[in-house]
Amino acid sequence: MDAALLQQAIDTMARDLLRAFPPEYWRMTDEARAFPEACFQRAGELGAYGILLPEEHGGTHLGPRALARLIRALHAGGADASPLHAQAVMSGILIRAGASPRLMALLPALATGATRLLSVAATEPEAGLDFSTLATTAKRHDDGWRINGSKIYISFAEHSDWIIVLTRAEEGPTLFAVPRESEGLELRPMRMITNRLTTLLFLDEVAVPDELRIGEPGKGLEILAKGFVMRRILAACEAVGNARFVMDRAVEHARTRATFGRPIGANQGVQYPLAKAACKVYAAELAIEDSLATMERGDPAQAVSSMARLLAAEAAEEATRAAFTAFGGMALASEAHIERKLRENTVYGFDNLLLGLVAERYLGLPKSL
Repeated sequence: MDAALLQQAIDTMARDLLRAFPPEYWRMTDEARAFPEACFQRAGELGAYGILLPEEHGGTHLGPRALARLIRALHAGGADASPLHAQAVMSGILIRAGASPRLMALLPALATGATRLLSVAATEPEAGLDFSTLATTAKRHDDGWRINGSKIYISFAEHSDWIIVLTRAEEGPTLFAVPRESEGLELRPMRMITNRLTTLLFLDEVAVPDELRIGEPGKGLEILAKGFVMRRILAACEAVGNARFVMDRAVEHARTRATFGRPIGANQGVQYPLAKAACKVYAAELAIEDSLATMERGDPAQAVSSMARLLAAEAAEEATRAAFTAFGGMALASEAHIERKLRENTVYGFDNLLLGLVAERYLGLPKSL
């Protein structure tokens, strides 16, 4: 599709969703700690989940740039598109791995949202992201496997029909697609600062047929890693979109709110923080564009996508702080939508792994210990 037509199609989709689901919808969803069910269904009807999928699997194959533009636009309009983002990218794991016919048959339903694949269960209570010490095991049993263990910080699992689980098999890290309703699988909610509907996951002798294995045994981390670049870029789009949302509100408030006979935007204490945040947002947006262009050239984009994610997190933090300065105490009210974005932005602030990637892949330094 022509680039201009592609942008127009994505912008129309974003406007449709934002018109139907304005900031107030997201405020109420957040306060209720609810899944954005109506928006999720509407996004599926509009084709959001098929953007990365080939046409033969029910998608539109508009590509990473289109999905990035959509996610950024939705967040810039006050949405929290993280469940939409998850559904749109998870199917790529099945395609990259060359999954079984049974799993590949799910793709058309994933493209519409009729079947939900929102969650990857990788982190563990003791090991965190140290996958060399995975404690969740998968052992062969008859013509299938038995999975035992526990996972932590699993987003949207209660609303996902399938959960991708990283296990330790005899051959090494191995992935499985596990139905949420499997016997022996238990989810326990964890109340977090953001509305990511996070859970603990427990697996007790969960029986999984071999056709639900994703990729070859021992290749689980390799399969997941191939999707990390796109996830970083989309997380950067979420953060930059959040930054744009609070910046737009703060700038408008600074223009129209008057004290002592002049707009508060004329005061350096309000104006300069917003200007500084605008610089960081601009830099993060350029890094996102460079990441997408690098991917399109066939480069892995490990370093530049990490930079984009880091810069976007900083931009979101800076923009939200500037918005608090502009709004003052009003920013603490949920109706202003600033404090919600402040909480959402905390998700993007964990950056040590990304800094290590930049040091190693961009600066050529040894792998950090």
